[in-house]
Amino acid sequence: NDKLAALLYPNICSNYTDSYAAFGYVDQVDSFGWLQKQSIRVIGALAMYMAASRVKKRMNITNEKEALDKVLVEIEDALQSKDFLSGRSEPSLGDLAVYGALRSIEGLPAHDRILNGNAERPLRLWYDRTKAKVMG
Repeated sequence: NDKLAALLYPNICSNYTDSYAAFGYVDQVDSFGWLQKQSIRVIGALAMYMAASRVKKRMNITNEKEALDKVLVEIEDALQSKDFLSGRSEPSLGDLAVYGALRSIEGLPAHDRILNGNAERPLRLWYDRTKAKVMG
């Protein structure tokens, strides 16, 4: 999960458009005025994009999508034909940590790229099972 969490940030901010989308939540804050919302989104998105570039450099990543895909394959390999990473019928703390990391970016383009490409992908099936257990 440490690798996954570290690679999510550069993937949600891989370009300015994705960074801007990550600040979409400010539109729901009633106490912010229109100018405040726009300032937060524009400046915040630029700052996130620039920070993600520094993270990529520090982690020696040239292609954040390929690096993330490699970690996702590792997770899917660990799943094999198991319902959960623990191999049990209930999610373990490891499952919850990975689920939480992925859930935190739900609604963003990176989340869609990771999970919505193939409904039969083992990671997608695992995510749906874990979500059902967590959300009840």
